[in-house]
Amino acid sequence: MKLSTKPAEAGAAGTGFVAVRKFLHAGQPSYPRTLDLEAEPAEELRITLQPGALVGPALRRVLARYGQRGGVGRLCGGTARRLHYHRIETTEDPDRPYDYGPPHVLEGVISFVTGAITVGQNADGKVLLHCHSGFIDGDGALHGGHLLLDTVEVGDDPLIIRLCLFSRGAFVVNSDEETHFSLLHPTPME
Repeated sequence: MKLSTKPAEAGAAGTGFVAVRKFLHAGQPSYPRTLDLEAEPAEELRITLQPGALVGPALRRVLARYGQRGGVGRLCGGTARRLHYHRIETTEDPDRPYDYGPPHVLEGVISFVTGAITVGQNADGKVLLHCHSGFIDGDGALHGGHLLLDTVEVGDDPLIIRLCLFSRGAFVVNSDEETHFSLLHPTPME
């Protein structure tokens, strides 16, 4: 959902709430949108990446020690000196009215506010890292979107990442009929 800085319609003025625009996709909605898969956590990791490290390759090296499993995590703090991120934009394609726009590139002193990481697999079984994050540039402007972890170079302050890997189960890329995106779906694994 996209947040607006304009007050919502009647009754919301002065309440502190913002209007929310709902994304309507071209495909047939599938229900339930929330899929459950019970999996006990297997490993909880606290990873510290040092200045100059490239985040995606560094995380893949750590994850290689634990086998092919799904997981979730957080960017807990630190800085970057370079990164790329995407934001959702409206398109002219009626079959896919929303898509990631061109990459935004930031360089300089970038401070992370937060970030949510999903560890999954692509169709070939290779590790896929998906991250949505918020960060502040050197001028104090707030940015956020789909962070391309393979482009993130850790800045002068180490980057702290917490991951929880599942004992059985993974997130595997599969097509989604409603959004026409390839999404990570929970999948049982032995």
